[in-house]
Amino acid sequence: MLKFYQKITIESIVMAYQSLRSQSLRATLTALIIATGITALVGMLTATSVMESSISGQFTTMGANTFSIQSGGMILEVGRNGTRQKRQPQIPIQTANYLKKELSKKGLPTSLSDDLLGTATIRYQEKESNPNVRVQGIDLNFARVNSIEILEGRYFSGVEQKEARSVALIGPDVSKKLFKNSSEAIAKMIRINGKSYKVIGVTKPKGNSSFMASDNLIYLPLMTGLKDFGSSSSSIVTSVLAPSPEKMEAAINEAISSMRSIRKLSPGEQNNFNIRRADNLSSILINSLKSVSIGAGLIGFITLLGASISLMNIMLVSVTERTGEIGTRKALGASEKIIITQFLFEAILVSLAGGIIGIVFGLIVGNGLAFILNTPIVIPFQWIGLAFIVSFFVGVVSGWYPAKKAARLDPIEALRYE
Repeated sequence: MLKFYQKITIESIVMAYQSLRSQSLRATLTALIIATGITALVGMLTATSVMESSISGQFTTMGANTFSIQSGGMILEVGRNGTRQKRQPQIPIQTANYLKKELSKKGLPTSLSDDLLGTATIRYQEKESNPNVRVQGIDLNFARVNSIEILEGRYFSGVEQKEARSVALIGPDVSKKLFKNSSEAIAKMIRINGKSYKVIGVTKPKGNSSFMASDNLIYLPLMTGLKDFGSSSSSIVTSVLAPSPEKMEAAINEAISSMRSIRKLSPGEQNNFNIRRADNLSSILINSLKSVSIGAGLIGFITLLGASISLMNIMLVSVTERTGEIGTRKALGASEKIIITQFLFEAILVSLAGGIIGIVFGLIVGNGLAFILNTPIVIPFQWIGLAFIVSFFVGVVSGWYPAKKAARLDPIEALRYE
């Protein structure tokens, strides 16, 4: 019995294929309609996967077990006059140094930094960079805590930090813009807003994206940066390296306790500083992409709904045109089940062919964003699997009614249809 059904299935597939070949133009157009819907679905979902991958990759360069203590924006303050906003106080270098000393006693590696400039132009002789280079002041521990590696030259020395010497580490993007190669940059004098600095090292690439420019920056010794570009509004960021991701919460609690003690906050008083985790930031951005994914899915399914209606319409036309053929087959003994099977297979084959085309084009369209963001391509197997399943069900749903209609035709009436 099993062999009989296998034979019937194979014969139905062969007949469906032959029937589609005889109507190749109609089958091709129908498959392309299905492909359009699948392209929209897979393309948009692949693009969101690329964005998630880019966000995760950029934030994990900071380290999975790293967090920072920094001044935030506004906080709510409740008083006699109601609720009002109050700006969080800045974190001066003295406070940051004291916090660093306290956390170091607890075995937590800590570094200090300050974002000095966000749109600097860097010059070397007649060459200059675009006016979008970030300048950051960092201390001796910054490289360890934030996973900074040196490609050429060396890192800052303790003397250079203490004496606020005019030396600089440059990112690979800045090096490419001003020098032929990274080794040529060492010991050269560059200018930042008219101030001269000697290049002592070039950092290894960490990768740029639209979310974070990790290579298009310059590092100065922290005291040098504060001396040259600091102001009364400067606020130091304290980065802390937890022993492991599992011990992150314990380390954060230690940091909060130390900072509250330094700020002399009472037990019921709200924190007037922020704790920022790299994984939290990436999670916020990735979660915001979920609504985009839902919207992309809806657009794709709406397109597929139109495609399935078109496929059903074409199959109904096919049943009408092939009424005589159906009558002949039923007169020769073909059962309703065999007729249904053949027409269903025709619809499924067309739908799956469109699905395959749509998946290929969807991956190309979606990974076009990976090329723009300069990130690795993404092959979202879950969405590819979903596209195949959707294509199959579109074929079943669109082919079922026409197949039932064909199977219920009276063979005598069908033979007299012509």
